[in-house]
Amino acid sequence: ATLQHNKFSNIYALGDCSSLPTSKTAAAAAAQSKVLKQNLLSQIRGGNSPSVEYNGYTSCPLVTGKHKLVLAEFSGYTGTPHETFFFNQAKEHAFSYWLTADVLPEIYWNSMLKGTWNGPSSIRKLTNPTSIN
Repeated sequence: ATLQHNKFSNIYALGDCSSLPTSKTAAAAAAQSKVLKQNLLSQIRGGNSPSVEYNGYTSCPLVTGKHKLVLAEFSGYTGTPHETFFFNQAKEHAFSYWLTADVLPEIYWNSMLKGTWNGPSSIRKLTNPTSIN
């Protein structure tokens, strides 16, 4: 999905106001913002139709116990895992809890709302070098 409106080419949507068939999460909105920004800038610069597509990435932190969490990252379109870290994120980890409780709020307030965080795709090659996503 290019995030461009089907009828009006000068309208784009992301997050909760879109009709994308994926979870409405901050993680999804962050990944969508990168796509929207690239396609909108291309259109402003006189480019043809949008060329960058959103792959359905979303993340759902599932609290499983005290200081434990499963950090589910996947394509909301296919259900295919899009894990950011090299360990099996389908298992509960204290690291995932710490990340969700302490790190992600900082990223949200200090980067995502300023438009400088576009989701984990840019760091995934470092944190999970064997990932095919």
